[in-house]
Amino acid sequence: MQDTVSALRRAGWVVDVLTSSANPILAATLDPSVSVTIVPRLPFLRRLFLFLRGFSLASKRGYAVLHGIDDGADVARAIRRMTLRKFAYIAEIHHASDIRCVTVAQAAAVIIPREGSLSEFKSPPPMARVSILPDPHAELADNAFTAAEFASALDGIYTYVLRKHPEVGG
Repeated sequence: MQDTVSALRRAGWVVDVLTSSANPILAATLDPSVSVTIVPRLPFLRRLFLFLRGFSLASKRGYAVLHGIDDGADVARAIRRMTLRKFAYIAEIHHASDIRCVTVAQAAAVIIPREGSLSEFKSPPPMARVSILPDPHAELADNAFTAAEFASALDGIYTYVLRKHPEVGG
């Protein structure tokens, strides 16, 4: 998550983080302008808490795009459906087995970390909207993006989403 947040900030996007757990490394690496909201991590209620707090934030803030990571993509889809404002959402999927097929099918863009992740989906995502963005840790993985390449690619995805969904915007 910190790679995504850092890349978005590097590209000039305003970012708020909604999470059920924030480890000290995440907190220490985030730009001071990033707002972090932590909801209780109670089994079976975590998604509800994420939805309620996310709905509240989305109703008050001028978000153009919602970006959900793993089951956060399901939450982003639910917020988009329940608010009066129009949002596009991006589904960043690292663990496809937990994600609803409709969440991926309705996302404005889908981000996966490696091509092999495609085989984990119950039904294939719409390939025209899938981007493979390797984590930006060149020293840890073959063919990984650098932080600058990751930020540029993520910015390109956001630009694409806003261009394809002109009805959204803050």
